Amino acid sequence: MSEMDELRRRVEALEALVDEAMAERTTTHNLAVGADRDVAALQVQRRADMQVIRALRDTQLEHGKTLAEHGKLLGALVSGQVAMMEQIGTLTTQVGAITDHLGIAPPGQPQEER
Repeated sequence: MSEMDELRRRVEALEALVDEAMAERTTTHNLAVGADRDVAALQVQRRADMQVIRALRDTQLEHGKTLAEHGKLLGALVSGQVAMMEQIGTLTTQVGAITDHLGIAPPGQPQEER
């Protein structure tokens, strides 16, 4: 094999290697572009998710305050009802004492014959 043939063979081998490297570079570049798009889409989704989480947090805080207010109101209603039940108990006792003193049956009970 002459030197010229050897040189041609080596140049052809180098050209084949360069073509292969260029193809790999193109593939790598395309993969990098795709990955960049995927990361950008994930960042957009993450921002949207964080916005939803913040909105949920705000709503939960509002609901917590409302529930606390409702709890206070319910406590006041229960206290008022307990006080009214105590008053009804006192009145019932007093009506019973009055009806006993007068010798009559309390309302809603049959009257005893004498």
